[in-house]
Amino acid sequence: PTALLFVAVCLGTGAISRQTFNAYSWHLLFLIGGGNALGLCVRNSGLLAVLTHAAKHHLASSSWALTCELLLVLVAATTFVSHTVAALVLMPLVVQLGEAAGIRELAVLLGALGCSVACALPMTSFPNVNSLLAEDDLGAAWLGVRHFLLAGIPTTALIATLLGTVGFALA
Repeated sequence: PTALLFVAVCLGTGAISRQTFNAYSWHLLFLIGGGNALGLCVRNSGLLAVLTHAAKHHLASSSWALTCELLLVLVAATTFVSHTVAALVLMPLVVQLGEAAGIRELAVLLGALGCSVACALPMTSFPNVNSLLAEDDLGAAWLGVRHFLLAGIPTTALIATLLGTVGFALA
């Protein structure tokens, strides 16, 4: 309801024109809203507690190894789904596992950064999707999936490795 009120005020006062409003990528906004609902369902259904209990028995006991495992899971997940959706679903799990291991702040910091690392596919983030949808004056796409893979795979691997090593040491 608050979001609708905001839209109504913006349209009513002229802060946003009707043309600008109609030009929004509504499918992306619905994706973000669906991710929020999914994160809420995971928490309220008890699935978070079940996942935390199961994960505690299969993850490493040392803080560095646990951090690296969490980063690996987060980067793998955010390679294939939206960073926002993955963070909404997985960060509560990271918080609970970090708290159980006594490294809550470290796990949350590196986990939050880890959720934004993956860039190998265009659907992982809003800027990537916008870049994929960008076209020249003739309607030809500027970038294709191949471009994301060529630049994104090494970038993702490098930054994830830096988070697990230098990030862990500095945090």
